[in-house]
Amino acid sequence: MVRVLAVNNYSSLERFERLRQCIEANSAVVTPVDWDGLSRGMFESFDGVVLSGSPDMMSEEKTRVKFKRESEAILESKVPVLGVCFGHQMMARAFGAEVVKDGKHVLEMVETKVLEEDPIFKGLPKSMMLLESRHEVVRSLPEGFRLLARSATSEIASMKHENRPLYGVQFHPERYTRENPDGNRVIGNFVRILK
Repeated sequence: MVRVLAVNNYSSLERFERLRQCIEANSAVVTPVDWDGLSRGMFESFDGVVLSGSPDMMSEEKTRVKFKRESEAILESKVPVLGVCFGHQMMARAFGAEVVKDGKHVLEMVETKVLEEDPIFKGLPKSMMLLESRHEVVRSLPEGFRLLARSATSEIASMKHENRPLYGVQFHPERYTRENPDGNRVIGNFVRILK
């Protein structure tokens, strides 16, 4: 079984649980850890890492200080990492991109178009409805990353490092529905990348 470290960036377990359960439902053994429980080199003890969302704002200096250790772990990681929403923004910021307030709170299923074939979207339609819940966006691709998908509300809905298995998704794949199940399949594809 694939072993995944799931990093909880929320202040409680409630919103994180959906992500943890989604990863487990896709045949991975999950070890949860709160953001402040990370230690240097911890990522390398697992087959892959998933970084959760958070209500914190990556555009704010205090947030960048708070999550400094996690940002450094992303930069140093030798294993695949999937950043979800805030995790995506943290990854972008760690690699030098700017994260900015969007001026509106998006909380809806939005049409997301896959622009480039990649294992993370294997077997999925080129256009999907995926849930975004956010106040901020990544302004431009970090250096060394490729744009994988764009949504109706986010220019950078998904990105991947050109040379390393580092993925960011602005949407919440774990918050899928029966009518719109593709987010669950994105998580499943990430787990398969780790095998």
